Amino acid sequence: MFTWDYSKLTHAPVDFSELMAETSRCSNYLPIQPYFNHFIVNHTEGPKKWYLATCSDEPLKVFMPAKVVVQKRGGINVSGPPAADAANTTRPVYDGHEVIYDTQLWARASENVMVFFMHLTLLESIHSSLMNSEEEFIVIEAGTHIGYIKNHPSYEMEHQVIDFGVEDNQFDAGLTASESWWNQRVNPFDYFTDEIKESLKASYQPVYRELIEQGTHPFTDLEDSRANLNSDGEIWGTWFKADSSGAFRSAAAWSVIHVTKTQDLSAETYWKTLEEHPDLSGILLESKRSPLVGKGLYEGRPAGRNRIFIESGNPTIGIAKVIPYYSDPFSTDSTTAYWKYSVDAKSANTTDDTVVIEVFADQQAAQESEFSDRAVKFQREPR
Repeated sequence: MFTWDYSKLTHAPVDFSELMAETSRCSNYLPIQPYFNHFIVNHTEGPKKWYLATCSDEPLKVFMPAKVVVQKRGGINVSGPPAADAANTTRPVYDGHEVIYDTQLWARASENVMVFFMHLTLLESIHSSLMNSEEEFIVIEAGTHIGYIKNHPSYEMEHQVIDFGVEDNQFDAGLTASESWWNQRVNPFDYFTDEIKESLKASYQPVYRELIEQGTHPFTDLEDSRANLNSDGEIWGTWFKADSSGAFRSAAAWSVIHVTKTQDLSAETYWKTLEEHPDLSGILLESKRSPLVGKGLYEGRPAGRNRIFIESGNPTIGIAKVIPYYSDPFSTDSTTAYWKYSVDAKSANTTDDTVVIEVFADQQAAQESEFSDRAVKFQREPR
């Protein structure tokens, strides 16, 4: 199937200078969100891909970054169209091309390296070429125009956004003992040629300077390729609720939580927040995409994003003050909670760690109480 030698991704998936231009930037959404990014509640485990976004009035084209194979089975996945389009047999037209909104495209650059796009507005010609091929696959050349960053009009979003990522079968993040995409997703930055890397860094510089000035952005380093923040015997990293399954698929309330310690945040673009909260221990995310399965950590719905401050103990056993990241400063309702936690490191391998957490309304109660039947158990292995 592969009659060529793969070395690197030789083309940018978008024109980075166009993506980062002032006319393309959104007021409340970054043009690129990096691989190392634990600030996305919908992917509490860490999305491990780029989000590329634009608010430009002009079409922003998407290109295939390498010569690839796209297979009929699983190569292009089309999300169900809105009801208004269901009876319409003609494709919508955008920028003079027939297109298919909200698609996933999975393409192999080699036996081991896969590139993927999600929420892509795909050229219909790419889809029909695959469907009409006498083979079970098609080959797409590097640099081929394949679609656009464009949401379906019915979504009515201010920004247009796609996901772009890379999976490498030879990479193992060590997050789980079982084979999983979560272990194999890598930083796209590392897979481009030096020329493309330099182009991206140059285009990103004006954006990055603004982020430094603002000082409130915790994840901004495009070159940070860390894939596993789990710390053996400590609270840091990703945890899965032991009585809830399908965490990646449904992200039920508290089915996944993630704690990033302050030292792992992008200090240069987060300086203002760090000055305002000098005792900040880290950022805590709670999944909340779908309803609770099993036992809840506390009454109501998860806050999602939180600031966490270890008040007593250490990262293994202690009590942490947890405050919703965007709590209303004018509200009279107390949103502060105290999380009592105890991590059990069964071996030097982080995958068998567990943690017990119980949430209290005040610190004294957390200190004086033993764990009760309201405590919730989490584990490192996804369910």
